Amino acid sequence: MGERGKTRVLFHRRFLTATAGINGGNLKLKDCFDHVAHSEKYQAEVYFSPDSIWSEHAGNHWLELRKKGLKQWKIQAGDILFFAGGDWRVLTNAEKLNPPVPVINITHPRHTRPEDPRNNFLKFPAIRIAKSETGAKILEEYGVNGPIVVIPDAIDLGLLPELPEEKDIDILVIGRKEPDLAKRVYRKLKWQNRFRKKKLNIAIQLPPPLPTRLDFLNLLSRAKIAVCIPLQEDRGFEGFYLPALEAMALETLVVCPHAVGNVDHCIDGYNCIVPAFTERGLLKGVRKMMNLSSEEKANLIQNGLLTADKHQIEKERAAILQLLDRAYDLWTKSELFDKTIE
Repeated sequence: MGERGKTRVLFHRRFLTATAGINGGNLKLKDCFDHVAHSEKYQAEVYFSPDSIWSEHAGNHWLELRKKGLKQWKIQAGDILFFAGGDWRVLTNAEKLNPPVPVINITHPRHTRPEDPRNNFLKFPAIRIAKSETGAKILEEYGVNGPIVVIPDAIDLGLLPELPEEKDIDILVIGRKEPDLAKRVYRKLKWQNRFRKKKLNIAIQLPPPLPTRLDFLNLLSRAKIAVCIPLQEDRGFEGFYLPALEAMALETLVVCPHAVGNVDHCIDGYNCIVPAFTERGLLKGVRKMMNLSSEEKANLIQNGLLTADKHQIEKERAAILQLLDRAYDLWTKSELFDKTIE
């Protein structure tokens, strides 16, 4: 037990590069840590591997906890482990096969790919969180060891920047995940802009990432149309894909192809345009968006706001804490886990 009888929930992070800790996965895991920390029943603790590489990069979501982490990794009776990514590596081989306490594990469909370094972890018993119904179906069909609970990602609407009086970027291509494709789309849009003698302000966001998430959101808030390019399926599957949802919350029109994890919140003709996941498809999607009437664009924006409202951070917090409440009950149901693995 932790302080004042609280149940300890242990997180683990290991940063292998100076810019680690700044991606969307770390953002959402840190959100989960904060959900636990705000609870009266649970005590959030994090252990940073001693070989972690740190820098003063402002975008590292865990930087504020660097000096507050546990001095050693030691599991106590009554704890709950909360894992993502490669966190399984902190356990011994025996503990992986038979964890001494419940493990809650954020798991993405791309982990089912044999070449993914996290694929081997799927055989270890855990209560798994999927970020979408589609993702949960893929994991279930693959055959992960343990029950799957769907908890979609959420955003803190209170942390979004104020909208500018006038959006000054006509088209923003978001290409951090697929920079080569993004550059091709951007160049073609620029060429079309010149050829048709338009005066559109077309921008692109490529690696390296902007210093902080707020810098990205400020950029996104300036865009009238965001061309969101998630990770293509042949390179893995998106667990959720936040930028499209954040764009909707910032009243930006969204053009975004499906990439598994965003199927549930990117709905073609309702809150965005979902084109084919090709250079040509993305360009056609932009053209279609620009040709919509003012009323049609207003409907997309309004429905996007409704979608973002369904993904408020408070709902995610409640779902995470409810899962923690059920963790030991689920863990005792042997029929949910395969105990015969070697």
